[in-house]
Order: sequence, then C-alpha cells, then structure tokens
Amino acid sequence: MSRLDGKFIKPGSIPQDRLDPEIPLGGEIPPGTVTAEMLAAALLERFAVVSWGAPAVVDPTTRTITLQLADLAGDPVEATHVVRVTCDDQATLAVGEAGSALAGDVTEDLIAQTDAAGTLQLVVSCTEEVVISVAVGPTQLSPMLDCRAGADVSFNA
Repeated sequence: MSRLDGKFIKPGSIPQDRLDPEIPLGGEIPPGTVTAEMLAAALLERFAVVSWGAPAVVDPTTRTITLQLADLAGDPVEATHVVRVTCDDQATLAVGEAGSALAGDVTEDLIAQTDAAGTLQLVVSCTEEVVISVAVGPTQLSPMLDCRAGADVSFNA
C-alpha cells in the first residue's frame, strides 16, 4: 500500500496521468538513476553479517566462541568494527585473543572492537550448569549489521 493525497491506495491503482512524466514506464533508465547493481555494490561495503563459530571448552566454567563479520557475499570483513555483545546474567563476557574490549569487560554487557579481520573471540564464564544465550548488536560505530544469528554456549555437564 502507498499514500497519495492522504489516503491509502492499492499498488497499480494510480491512473497513468497522475504519474510523474519523468519516470519512464519501461525502456531505458534515465541518467542518475540508482540500479540494483549500484545499490548492491554500495551496500556490500557498508553491511555486515554476524556468524558464530562453535563454542570451545577451556575448563568446566569457561568457554570461548568466535564471532566473525562477513559482507553480503560471505567474505570476511577486513576492517575493525565496534559491536555490543550481551548474554544471560548468570555469565560474564570478556575478549579473548581476537579483538579488544572497550567497555564492560568481564560483565554480561560488553562493547568490543573486532580485530582487523572482523573477528572477535569471546570468553564466556559461568559457574552454573545452564545454556547461555549470546547476542550481538550494532553500536554507533558499527556498519549496518545483520545480527539475527545468536549463539548458545552450553555449560551442562
């Protein structure tokens, strides 16, 4: 649905004489028009997708898990970006061997920076036998971020 003159209308129900004559109904694309290819190329550099590696057991109360940022083509983002990482309040998060903590290190709410390869290794600590959910989200210094994928880290025996 779209709006015209303050009322909702169905797509295709606008009479052709009400359409802007500068917008072609078919044929060539006028100069200055953004094509799908141009938009895709521009978004490729500005959009990152979050993926997670498998959790690794360090000891009974500690696990590591790696977050990787990739572009829309699935290639690793080779740049540092700032993200916010949170988890259940029974656990704490710290930065491992990849990336750096900016705020909230060893808490359940961490602001961290990926390394130059777009990788962030997290150390998850918990003393209870539970499954901890970890989620990542954007900050003011993040690219557009597809952060639909979360990670579950098991501390069950």
